[in-house]
Amino acid sequence: MNLWDTEKLNRGLVAMKTDSGIFLSWRLWASEDPLFGTAEDVPVFTLLRDGRAIATLSGKTCFTDAEGTAGSVYEVAGPDGAKSAPVRALESGANWFDIPLERPEESPYGPYTIGDVSCGDLDGDGDYELVVKWDSAPRDNAEDGFSGNVLLDAYKMDGTRLWEKPVDLGVNIRAGAHYTQFLVYDLDGDGKSELICKTAPGSRDAAGHFVSQASRERYIRRTDDTADLRSPSGHVTAGDEFLTVFRGANGRAADTIWYPNQRIDVKVWGDDQGNRSERYTAVIARLDGRRPYAVFLRGYYRGRKDPHAGRQCACAVSFDGACLRCRYSFDTYDERRYADRRHSDSYLPGGRYKGVRGYAPGHWRYVGEGNHNAVAADVDGDGRDEVLTGALCYHVRWGRLGVKWCTFLGHGDAMHLRAEHSRKGFVLLTVHEEHGTDPVTGRMRDGGLSLLDAATGFVRFHRGVPGDTGRGMLADVGAGGEYQFWGTAEVGEEKKWLLVTPSRKTEAGFEPADIPGRSANFRLFWDGDVYEELLDGPAGGPLSVTSWNGERMEEIFRTEGCVSINGTKANPCLQADLFGDWREELVMAREDQQALRVYTTDIPTDYAVKTLMHDPVYRASVAAEQTAYNQPPSIGFDLKAAAGRTDR
Repeated sequence: MNLWDTEKLNRGLVAMKTDSGIFLSWRLWASEDPLFGTAEDVPVFTLLRDGRAIATLSGKTCFTDAEGTAGSVYEVAGPDGAKSAPVRALESGANWFDIPLERPEESPYGPYTIGDVSCGDLDGDGDYELVVKWDSAPRDNAEDGFSGNVLLDAYKMDGTRLWEKPVDLGVNIRAGAHYTQFLVYDLDGDGKSELICKTAPGSRDAAGHFVSQASRERYIRRTDDTADLRSPSGHVTAGDEFLTVFRGANGRAADTIWYPNQRIDVKVWGDDQGNRSERYTAVIARLDGRRPYAVFLRGYYRGRKDPHAGRQCACAVSFDGACLRCRYSFDTYDERRYADRRHSDSYLPGGRYKGVRGYAPGHWRYVGEGNHNAVAADVDGDGRDEVLTGALCYHVRWGRLGVKWCTFLGHGDAMHLRAEHSRKGFVLLTVHEEHGTDPVTGRMRDGGLSLLDAATGFVRFHRGVPGDTGRGMLADVGAGGEYQFWGTAEVGEEKKWLLVTPSRKTEAGFEPADIPGRSANFRLFWDGDVYEELLDGPAGGPLSVTSWNGERMEEIFRTEGCVSINGTKANPCLQADLFGDWREELVMAREDQQALRVYTTDIPTDYAVKTLMHDPVYRASVAAEQTAYNQPPSIGFDLKAAAGRTDR
């Protein structure tokens, strides 16, 4: 077992008041799970109230104490007798608590609002802390205009601010969904998570120091940190580009390197405004089966006017506790072809490329096959992760980052990965917006959605539709079959059309399914069974959790008093298994933008499953959840095995 197998989490005991008494739940570690982990025996827990044992529970990670009160103090002792930290019921008197935030002062372009949130054990105490992204006037890449500086701040669950001040990415990192993909993960195996993201001249760490000064590269240290690289229209398409890793405990820059896939020239990407060169996604992947890499992907469109033009890149970066290093790089463009090196900020004096060469013959074919999101998993069972971006799958082979498979169905906005019980592998649902003839294969593309074998890219199911299929869902809500899937496309005057009859996977193949009330946003584990619920709501409004009642999806919970983020995407700030048992928590922005509200389920369950954060696929998905068009985290195992059945 290597240093990065599982995070060293504590019990995460949580208590909350319900109509039936005090509901409690706690973590089961992977080492204690005989079904999905490494344990040989079912674990036994002892629950204590005010120092006295009140229950002995075999294979259970939740309990309702009918005699408990809001003032009762609870602990849980594991199989080894070690006790958790004591807790009382949440002060809200319900299943949520608030984390007060220090809202930044308004920028010259408007007020700051809460954006994406990620999590990691930043200080090594066994609890998760939250990293909050603050945006002011965020912009889409195709949109002109200026934005306020992107700020990243860190908080403990009790509201303690962890860093001296926020990380300030400066004027040369534009605010918006596609620019700052910040990964929070323990990259060096020391038990404390780091933060890693793209930076630029003028970016400062949480101590107020320029990140350029943390570099070992003398040309980076010499950068002009006073430069304003914004164009008159507000875009940043020139200047130095960096990648910085920050220590989670204090937010200070540990190292800064050149961004491995340098811009070179926006026109190389297929336009002249940066709508293609400035689109990024990111994910954590164990590409060699051992060490976690921060994988940053750049570009996924073909050229605006010339479909044969464009560029798509990926880089995989490791951190050893002191230094960042780009171990693997992929590029569809050969940087040696660029003739005007003297006028490009991506080359050093003398013409040496600042980035890492990643081109190989034939890579040009994969332009335009990326996605607005990414997910990592060992989909072929070789012990090493692959990175999937919808129509394309990256892997490391012969020491190089290359393409394992490509469907050439074009880029899309959403995708979902799922462990498939019947085939002992993974399936990937991806949606498409491309229509017309593929310039590489000559095959006609008709948008819609596809269900792929994640190991080979084989298209097992496809349904075309005359429009941009912007959303898709792959889940098992319990409506029959092994799982169900559907999508949403924009067609006609209403620009919204639910794909005709969702489908479900059965032993015989795929058949239509009737799922009234379905949505195509997030899926999550919330109630007490092993099936998934759906999460959706209006742009900027509260979100609703819906569950299958045998006839339709029915609302069972709503995040009142909170707002969704990312405009029409209507996302939570974060969805993850942060504490308690294996069900997931929702982190939302409170309406007044002064706090985060964290919701946790208060529904009992009969199933004891390891914390989802001890599943490598899920943990990597949580790290990538904030990237571009947010997607819910995937799990790398079939949860229904806990019920000993495959259908309801």
